[in-house]
Amino acid sequence: MRDTNRLAEIETLLSVLAEGSFSAAARMRGMTPSAVSKMMARLEERLGVTLLKRSTRKIQVTEEGARFARQGQAILEALDAAEHEASCGRVAGTVRIATSAAYANHILAPILGGLLQTHPEIRIDLAIGDNVSDLYGQPIDLAVRAGPLDDSTLMTRHLGRSEIVEVMAPPRGDGGPPPLRIGFSYARRDATWRGRSSRLLVNDGATIAALVAVGAGAARVGRFTVARELAARQVVLCDPHAEPLFEDFHLLYVGRAKTLPRRVQAVLDYLTRHGRVD
Repeated sequence: MRDTNRLAEIETLLSVLAEGSFSAAARMRGMTPSAVSKMMARLEERLGVTLLKRSTRKIQVTEEGARFARQGQAILEALDAAEHEASCGRVAGTVRIATSAAYANHILAPILGGLLQTHPEIRIDLAIGDNVSDLYGQPIDLAVRAGPLDDSTLMTRHLGRSEIVEVMAPPRGDGGPPPLRIGFSYARRDATWRGRSSRLLVNDGATIAALVAVGAGAARVGRFTVARELAARQVVLCDPHAEPLFEDFHLLYVGRAKTLPRRVQAVLDYLTRHGRVD
């Protein structure tokens, strides 16, 4: 009997190649960078070849590593197909969804219970992060993404338009200093997010909304992330008369709907109906 989880090794290798680093792959898979590094080292030792060339700046895949990754991806796809065929029409299995913490906390969290009750043989595996996932190079079934889409080969379902608002904690009676600017630490593809320079930078939209809610400063956020705080007057609009700005949300997947595994198709349809941001 084999103790090694070879599928986990393949999935982790594909994540490293797609994300470009052990730390990014670790965030995607809910592991530590050390665990990812050790898993890759054990895999290389067992195979007797070098799959990845490591340096302080980047990771490069060797010819052997690229070949193993291609074959590993084919194995995962064949396993998905086998599960689909063996299910005999049952909606069962794991669906991996890549999404931001903001969408997961405010949109997915309230509806996941209903999804799992509707399909009791489905398991959901959430990969949380604002980075854009590579659906071709990672074991991801669906991805929720905001803003313009660069890859026209991916299939999409529209999840609505989120209003982008600039908010802050209610001003104090004595006026006080102007609020600290909070912004994203990475360049957003949508020019709507670009504004004045920020002194506090964060790589996660949910954390930005939380910082605004506790009075740490002012920031642009999706309205759905602060809807409760706005209703309770815990945060207010910086400029109530500002011109409305919007951002599209999409659910991305690879392939055509008629060839998707039933487990993925079921979740795709459910999120399209119940996971809108508007």
